[in-house]
Amino acid sequence: GKTETTKTAKGAAVGGMGAVAYTIISDLGYMPTALSAPDIVPYVVAGLSTIINSVHQFLKNNGIGD
Repeated sequence: GKTETTKTAKGAAVGGMGAVAYTIISDLGYMPTALSAPDIVPYVVAGLSTIINSVHQFLKNNGIGD
């Protein structure tokens, strides 16, 4: 139902933010070459998404920014 749709949308947004973060870091030249290999990129994006989500949860749980 509605709850699952909301969770899916939030998950997609977090995943998208990981991709955006990867693109920005890569475009700025800060992404190490070893993490830019095509077979590694999905794992790097997933890791960035996890970090972004963790920071978001920390801020939310501590009443910062919401």
